[in-house]
Amino acid sequence: MFLMFVVWLVVFVGIFRGWRWTPILALANLGYTLLVLRIHMTDPIPLNF
Repeated sequence: MFLMFVVWLVVFVGIFRGWRWTPILALANLGYTLLVLRIHMTDPIPLNF
């Protein structure tokens, strides 16, 4: 979960800096976010934020 937060923070900064690789990182992190949520939503123990 912390890795997901850090990468989304890098994407946010990259949008304002105009880095060209930001959309690729955003799509990769979106896929990672969906994967993590899918794994945790089927887990009997819920995530604790």
